[in-house]
Amino acid sequence: MEIRLGENIRKLRKEGGFTQEQLAEALGVSVSAVHKWESGKATPELEMLVDIAEFFETSVDAMLNYGWQKLNMGQTAQQICAFKDERNFEEGLRFAERALQKYPNSFDVVYESALLYYVFMFQSRGKQAQRTIDLLKRSLELIQQNTRENVCVVTIQNKIADCYCYLDDMETAIQILKQNNIGGSNDAKIGLFLSQDPKRAEEALGYLSDALHNYYSRIYEICIGYANAYGAMEKLGPIEELMYWLLHMGWGLKHEDTVNIIDKSDVRIYTILAGVRLLQEDEAGAEHWLREAKKAALRFDADPQYRIAYGMKYYHSSEKSMSYDDMGDTGMAMIENFIADEADGTNLRPLWDKIQTEN
Repeated sequence: MEIRLGENIRKLRKEGGFTQEQLAEALGVSVSAVHKWESGKATPELEMLVDIAEFFETSVDAMLNYGWQKLNMGQTAQQICAFKDERNFEEGLRFAERALQKYPNSFDVVYESALLYYVFMFQSRGKQAQRTIDLLKRSLELIQQNTRENVCVVTIQNKIADCYCYLDDMETAIQILKQNNIGGSNDAKIGLFLSQDPKRAEEALGYLSDALHNYYSRIYEICIGYANAYGAMEKLGPIEELMYWLLHMGWGLKHEDTVNIIDKSDVRIYTILAGVRLLQEDEAGAEHWLREAKKAALRFDADPQYRIAYGMKYYHSSEKSMSYDDMGDTGMAMIENFIADEADGTNLRPLWDKIQTEN
């Protein structure tokens, strides 16, 4: 079989839109070497032949037997992602650089390459941080091509901030995070970065306080969501586990001798636990938790405090910040609303009416 390796290299190069100079630069050889390969005056050594095949995303066999197959942009991006997931940085970074030469205007290729470098940067504690920044900035220029729900300008900018941290340019990192601190989403990381400077400890505590409260609120919502989903699936055990954990988390954030917004939050947890017990045909357990809900509600309603700072540990932010919810104006209203909204077959109403008539 006649092998037309030189012709195949030239065909692959032209279909890829590369000049001999560009191919030579990508492979680290002279332009003269590429010219000799294509003209048949010389044959690449085996190791170089493998590199050429990898650059054109085909196989050595395909090159030697006229046929060739190549990955499209989407497949190339997926391959880069696979290198990242496998932590195969040596081969992956080399593959990514060649892919970037081939698809310099593809958001997916550029962004996946940036992520590969980003993970490598963390793995190596700072290596290639500047290259990571360059690729992330390039992906911002191509952001209009993005179709991923979890990727946007803010998420990319935040990754750039991480890179500046590894370049020991903490001020730039913090500035980028502040500029992209939508809804306090970067409070935790800003506080962390600020805390590394003893002179900015007080400023750090402000951001950390806001982050702690926001994360508690989000975790609370997440756990309630879990309870709803598990309830629909009749998985009652996990609901109780999550509610117990959530109770202890809240208790750990408040001073023991203080009644504050955590007590109001506990009211809903207690009513959820009551509903779970009733579904398990444990009427006594349901009644116990409803009584706990009533106690917490009455404690809060006696002196309602909606200021986040009131009675909270580790809080060093604005004294004027307030907490809001849509669960009821009072603790007792929360119980009534929960019972009225029951949709899982639970019927806490008779037990609640019984408890309400007691002194």
